[in-house]
Order: sequence, then C-alpha cells, then structure tokens
Amino acid sequence: MKILGITGGVATGKSTVTRMLSDLGAPTISADAIARAQLAPGTETTRAVLAAFPDCRDPAGQGIDRHALGKRIFADPIQRARLEVLTHPAIIAALRTRISEWRDAGSGMAAAAEIPLLFEAKLEALVDCVVVVACMEETQVARLQARQGMTEAEARRQIAAQWPLPSKIDRADVVITTDKDMADTRRQVQALWDSL
Repeated sequence: MKILGITGGVATGKSTVTRMLSDLGAPTISADAIARAQLAPGTETTRAVLAAFPDCRDPAGQGIDRHALGKRIFADPIQRARLEVLTHPAIIAALRTRISEWRDAGSGMAAAAEIPLLFEAKLEALVDCVVVVACMEETQVARLQARQGMTEAEARRQIAAQWPLPSKIDRADVVITTDKDMADTRRQVQALWDSL
C-alpha cells in the first residue's frame, strides 16, 4: 500500500483533496482531526494548553477558544513553538500508529494522511509520496476571510507563519492546484489515483 502525505499551506484545499481520495476508496487520517480531538474539553492536552495559555479559555470555561489561541500563536513564533511542544507528540504518535496499521494490513492501493506540517515536523519518512496542495496566495487570503472571518492582515499573517508554499512545492512528488473549480481539482486527484 502506498501512503500519500497530503500537505500544503493553510486554506489551499488539503481537506478537499483528502476527501476526494477517500471517495475514490483511500483510507484517510487527518492530523487536524487528531488535534481537534486532543483539544476537546476535559482532555489532558486541553488542560496543559490552558495552563500555558490561560487567556485562551472559551467563554464556558471548559475548553479552548480556538480563535483566540490561533490569533496568539500566529502572531508569535515562540508561542506557536510552545503550543507545538504540548500537542505534536500525541498527534505524531497517532499518525505513526495509523500508518503502521495500514502498512501491516497491506490491502488497498493507497491511503492518505493529511499532515499540514509534514515538512515542518520532518515527517516525510512516514509517507511514500508527498502531495502538496497549492493555490495562489490571494486565493488563500480570500478563503480565510470567507471561512474564518479574518481580516486580510490576519489572513496574511497566518499564511506567513507557515513554510513558504514554493518551498513545499519544490519538495513535492505531486502538486495539485486548487485555484480553479472543484471539477478541475477532482480531475487532478483522479489523475493521481490512476497513476498509483
């Protein structure tokens, strides 16, 4: 079984591409979904994050205000690194476990692991094929503004906090661009699938 590592920048369409691969029959896992589960109210990770970032508690007092936490970490690389120390070990362990299970099962053509920080966390060795999902920065900004109600400045700050997309593209085995419509993205995903 070939393991595809789906990565790219924020709001480039990584989840859309991963869903399309799932529709074609690939088992999938998402680092973001693992992180959301880790940061649910009452978890050990949530308690640790709230101890480190007490001003990012949600109004109900039980969980994390993800918007406030996001604003804080994307504005300050030191705070972002602090959060990653608290969250990354469990996320990476869950990814390694699932990928190992897929490899042991050995059935199916391919599986897809959506890992936004694949390069930043040095996880390339976990996968067999790195798929970078990319689009123009203006498209990312527009999507972040529409999806999360960010200002243009907030969106650009979040984009700038990540590895530059051209650097990821340079290290990709496959690049899927998402500036056009869904049909165009689906065509590229199908072409990838057919090549496996």
